[in-house]
Amino acid sequence: QKIAFDVTQQIVSVLVGDSTTYGNQTGHRVLRLQSRHQLFPQVLRLVLGYIATKVDTRGCDPRELGHQRYVRLLVEQLVAAIEPDDAVGESPLLPILNRYQPMGTTEGVDFKTTKPCFAIERSHVNQVAADTRTWEQSAAFRLEQARDVVAFYVRNEGLGFTIPYDYEGISHAYEPDYLVRLVTPEGAPERTLILEVKGYETDEERAKHTAARRWVSAVNHWGGEGEWAFHVNRDPRMLGHELGSLFAPGTALVAMPAD
Repeated sequence: QKIAFDVTQQIVSVLVGDSTTYGNQTGHRVLRLQSRHQLFPQVLRLVLGYIATKVDTRGCDPRELGHQRYVRLLVEQLVAAIEPDDAVGESPLLPILNRYQPMGTTEGVDFKTTKPCFAIERSHVNQVAADTRTWEQSAAFRLEQARDVVAFYVRNEGLGFTIPYDYEGISHAYEPDYLVRLVTPEGAPERTLILEVKGYETDEERAKHTAARRWVSAVNHWGGEGEWAFHVNRDPRMLGHELGSLFAPGTALVAMPAD
């Protein structure tokens, strides 16, 4: 119980903006206005629920959770997942864009690489640089085939599109694998899919994906660049089927829950 209370206290400190442990956190602009006694019981319920459903002690003493590394992971993951409830009038998340280049484009993508490359047709960039032998090639092949769903796409390399996230107290930049412009019904807002192709998910990968879902929520509330969604594909062979079932034209873009 003492460990759960300590984790809760650290999360509340981050949310209200007076945490010294997580110096890059400035607090949530809505939650800063709430007092600690209002936030503490709400956050405590989340902490206890997370520990009960997500933490596997694997036979160790549950108090091992009090080690600094595990406490930091708990705080980071829960802070990243907590969002304001705009349904009850709280101000929604909004994106913070790069002040020097708020909008990206494929126009200037031109770089040299030692990675193996292969030609593609349905992208503004004529080749895909592969990090692995099969995954990027297989994903691009399925994207090329999915003409009923995919208008065009681009491998996210040289674009400068990154999403910030924290892991073990250090700030990082997450670069998703693909940006996919989905086929959009006439008169509807443009729809963009952030696509990650990942077989095995580590704790750091989960932190990246949580940050991506949070960014999608913010950019959709903003509304300045159409509708966005985030999807993790575990098997490139199933990518075409997943795109057709989840993102067909006329299908609402629903935020996919975290694993």
